[in-house]
Amino acid sequence: MRINWFYLLIGIIFLAMLFINVRYFRGSADATIGMAQSIPYKINSEKSALVKSVLVIAGMQVKEGDTLIKLTSQELEIEIAKLSNRVAVLKSEQTEKAKLTEAEIAYIKAENSISLEELDAEILQIASELKLNEDLTREFVSAEKNQKESPLEIKINSLKQQKQKHLLAQEIKIKDIRQIRATEQLQLQNQVALLESELTLMESERKSLIKIASAPGVIKNVFIKDNEQVSSYTQLLEINPVRPTTVVIYLIGKRADRFPVGAQVTVSSYDQVRNTVTGKVIGYGSVIELPPVLQKSTAVRAFGQEVFIEIPDDNNLANGEKVLVR
Repeated sequence: MRINWFYLLIGIIFLAMLFINVRYFRGSADATIGMAQSIPYKINSEKSALVKSVLVIAGMQVKEGDTLIKLTSQELEIEIAKLSNRVAVLKSEQTEKAKLTEAEIAYIKAENSISLEELDAEILQIASELKLNEDLTREFVSAEKNQKESPLEIKINSLKQQKQKHLLAQEIKIKDIRQIRATEQLQLQNQVALLESELTLMESERKSLIKIASAPGVIKNVFIKDNEQVSSYTQLLEINPVRPTTVVIYLIGKRADRFPVGAQVTVSSYDQVRNTVTGKVIGYGSVIELPPVLQKSTAVRAFGQEVFIEIPDDNNLANGEKVLVR
């Protein structure tokens, strides 16, 4: 009876181990183990600059939008100041030339008004003489003669024509001045637009000197310090994302078609199966030696083909964590 209970206990333990093996995918043809990982992203200096201040240290966790490093460039500041002054001078020149145009037009009108006033006065005087002569000679001049154009009328018409010519000449001068000034204004406007475009680019460069975290992460390494001069493309920081974005599994003696590219898979924490996330197979790598954490024996090294799986950012896995993939 004792022997029967012993065998029964052995059977129960065997079934429990078999269940655990299947439940946690170990030995399953459609499941394998892997590691959750993320690639650290680096922050570099695009141009030579002076480190104004370093606001983070290694191991510090940062949020998206946090300021990490402030750089400054004396050369850039000088160029921005030069361009700003040049733009201000050109805009002032635009304003002054616009005022000058109106002043020249006013001068032409004032100068021409003297001749026009003289012509108007002469026309008025001759018209007055003409009216007086008509009144005095109306009784003695026949109607036939009265219909003829008198010398005074001829002179009045001539003076009116002169006045029209003066006005036409004035209009032509004003038009020429406006055209010349419009060309000058357009040239100045184009120069201002070009300089403002350059200024916008430099302002963008100045803004890029303030390094901001593009995503949540943990500072892995800081390679510079305050008041240090750095050259172009110098590496400043290295940041590890808070959550992994990729899972790498290793196929050992398994057919690749069990994890085809584009297939949906379930990724679970090796220690906490309920902590799962859905991923997608995005590609295959080479056959390499498994990481030590995945080796079953330290004496015999195992090799497997890499399979890369993309997982969403909003997961609860840790970088370097061992996972089960089905």
